[in-house]
Amino acid sequence: MENGKELTGTRRYDVVNIDEFAMSVDGIVKQVNLIQQVMDRVMKDGEHYGKIPGTDKPTLLKPGAEKLTLTFRLDPKYDIIREARDDRFIAYTVRCDLFHIPTGLHIASGIGACNSREAKYRYRNETDMTDTPVPKAYWDAKNAHNSKEMKRLLEGHVTRKNEETGQWVLAKARRVENENPWDLDNTIIKMACKRALVAATLNATAASDIFTQDLEDMAENGVEPQQTTTRKPEPPAEPAKKKPGRPAKESKPEPFPPATKNSAVFVPTEIFINQGVNEKTGKEYTIFKIKDEETVYTTFDKTLAETAKDAKARGLSIQVDYEIDRYGNKITDLDLLMPLSE
Repeated sequence: MENGKELTGTRRYDVVNIDEFAMSVDGIVKQVNLIQQVMDRVMKDGEHYGKIPGTDKPTLLKPGAEKLTLTFRLDPKYDIIREARDDRFIAYTVRCDLFHIPTGLHIASGIGACNSREAKYRYRNETDMTDTPVPKAYWDAKNAHNSKEMKRLLEGHVTRKNEETGQWVLAKARRVENENPWDLDNTIIKMACKRALVAATLNATAASDIFTQDLEDMAENGVEPQQTTTRKPEPPAEPAKKKPGRPAKESKPEPFPPATKNSAVFVPTEIFINQGVNEKTGKEYTIFKIKDEETVYTTFDKTLAETAKDAKARGLSIQVDYEIDRYGNKITDLDLLMPLSE
């Protein structure tokens, strides 16, 4: 009706009262508290989230996004919205839509992209072995854990074992462009999906005030990730009281297989720093964690960590010698693989 007359031939548009669909303040507080409880009791620093220096908020990683989608009962659906695939270049842009499992309602979306010209996918390393044996001084420096002297003695080379003679020799590494990006097709699309999932989860849970953007995005802007310990240690359990007349039985530690030695070559994707206090000695410690996609290697040696940081900034590969024990992948040696042109 307008001025007492009914409008004809015109569609009527009602204004929606969005207050009727808004969450209550108590509901918002409850959701934030739930995310913080999951972060404190379920998530682990360096595995589900990481800390960026210069920011107060941790960055959400894929395992952390999966924990939040599980908590809020969200089902991710992926759709490739743009792709480029030829003999020299592969790229995917993926949209992740999150649906509420109990109701089927669409909650939020996120976009993620990845391509074969990113530094960690564009290049690979080849090594050319020489007949020059590894100098004895190198092994002496290695036994003394003198990483700086080890690096100086190698002069840009890496160590390799000649399987025919059994002798350790120097090898020159050179970085070449990966001529067959199809070897990485599955990895590239999975990375695009991962980035889309993290973006969608932040949108769905409104958790950007708790978490910030993904680590890869920060690294591309020249910001190095740093891990700090935020979880409070649980108080030690009170010892059980001994019954009179019965000696306490000594508990035997569970057997664990001896450490195994391994080697890996990769371009570092993330470097974390974890600081804490040894509960037994009361001494402070700093442990460095170097990540290759989903694998984490650890070291207490700052020099080795600085070498890995330099490799990451320059898009170069490193060779990591490590042992697998009950505490994970413990680095015993780390070398920077220099291209022949340098």
